[in-house]
Amino acid sequence: MAALFEKGKTYTFYFTREHGDFSITGEVLSYESPLVKIETEGLVRVINCSSSYFVEAVARREDEGIKKSTPAE
Repeated sequence: MAALFEKGKTYTFYFTREHGDFSITGEVLSYESPLVKIETEGLVRVINCSSSYFVEAVARREDEGIKKSTPAE
């Protein structure tokens, strides 16, 4: 089975919390289920994709610019 996240590809990760939804966009550095390591705005973050707060991840097209992390509307 192919890896869920492709190294070098940019994804937007969506989360939900008690106090609102938010998203983080970054380039995948590595993936070892259920953890994905991304770089975003000069920071390296590790996301637990098995967390109940994780909603989905959407791969960005090559021609799309990286958007800053912002609360979802």
